[in-house]
Amino acid sequence: MAMVEMEDFSDQQIWVLILLMLLGGEVFTSMLGLHLNVRANTYEILQKRLPSSCRDIDFLDSVQESKSMNQKYCKTLAHVVAGYFVVGVICSCLVVTIYIWTDSEAKYLLKSKNIKIWTFSIFTAVSSIVNCGFTPVNDNMAIFRKNPGFLLLVIPQILAGNTLFTPLLRLSIWALGRVSRREEYTYILQYPVETGYTFMQQQKNAINLVLTAVGITLLQMMLLCYFGWDSKPLEGLNWFQKLVCMLFQSVNTRHAGEAVIDISNLSPAILVLFALFMYHPSGGSSLPNSADDLTLTEKGEDKKNGIIWKNFINSKPISLATFIILACITERKSMSLDPLNFNIFSIIFEVVSAYRNVGYSLGYSCERLLKPDATCKAVSYGFVGKWTDEGKLIIILVMFLGRFKRLNPNLTCLMHHPKLHPAFCATNNYRDLGGMSKRSSSRLCENH
Repeated sequence: MAMVEMEDFSDQQIWVLILLMLLGGEVFTSMLGLHLNVRANTYEILQKRLPSSCRDIDFLDSVQESKSMNQKYCKTLAHVVAGYFVVGVICSCLVVTIYIWTDSEAKYLLKSKNIKIWTFSIFTAVSSIVNCGFTPVNDNMAIFRKNPGFLLLVIPQILAGNTLFTPLLRLSIWALGRVSRREEYTYILQYPVETGYTFMQQQKNAINLVLTAVGITLLQMMLLCYFGWDSKPLEGLNWFQKLVCMLFQSVNTRHAGEAVIDISNLSPAILVLFALFMYHPSGGSSLPNSADDLTLTEKGEDKKNGIIWKNFINSKPISLATFIILACITERKSMSLDPLNFNIFSIIFEVVSAYRNVGYSLGYSCERLLKPDATCKAVSYGFVGKWTDEGKLIIILVMFLGRFKRLNPNLTCLMHHPKLHPAFCATNNYRDLGGMSKRSSSRLCENH
């Protein structure tokens, strides 16, 4: 979802983008949060915030459990995540570099665009593993659509930095435990929730994530093969190249947003399919956890306490619909003068892609203008690049909102129980509040 052409950046600017992608990646930010949480003693913080008169309540049993967990377990997990991230980035860079150096066609493509091999390799590897979706070329991955080997090497990098991060993290800890025989790894695998790390989940959940990712990818491939096997973007490819391109495109729909073909030329049925799967969270669960988790007492008190607006922010369909309406208002002039480019579906597609931080865009085409314009210049950047400044600000806000909610899975806990300490929500013990009214939970901290 770029607003400028990537090849316009200098080498220095490309390296700045690499640094920003590394620091903004979901794995890195979660790792940083985990390291910071290691320094905090959750139990002592909660004990200071609770009055002595309520420390003997049965509800505090869940808090007592956090005291039994030694800080070294969380510290060990933080080191494992850091190692996973560093090894993943280094291996990705090496794999891409080796392939480019050994493939004469890929090397020629980069030289024809005057792009250094090391710059391209590092940028593409980092962008893939942090699921940014950028490449230092204007055509994204389209120049490699006839290089199935390269696409097959990038796919695992994309998955390792997103949906499969949780199962691969568990697998890494299991392997380290088998090699070192240290009890910390066994404890983390048996009690992942006690670490307070969102991506450390039970084995059953990790398996469900793998099955969901495989199932959705295969479903997309089947539909792509049915609707788009003979489509224009895949012309000139043999059956294996088409198959790999469809696999690559299916994986990117819920993850990085890298494109091996011009998706705007695909059939409307496939574009609707992409929009639906982009809306589905890459974490595997799309069930709402805001209003449904509230008891009747909580719902009634929410109205009294004025927290309805918070539920609005936490409601994906309502917030997305609002931003789509705002985008239509800001782009109403373009929608009337250029209805083929600025149609309602293109705007919905752009907003959903921005909210999920996927980065797909239907682009802007001079060929779709009702009246040919000699001054119209064909560009490779996203559709939002043609929006007004107000519309671009809306997309930026949507991306921030989507990113914020992905990086703060305990937002619901803090919204519905604002008097609880954030560290308590991080331990996932807030789920025990399900059967307790907000008045009861607030009584625990009424004197904090």
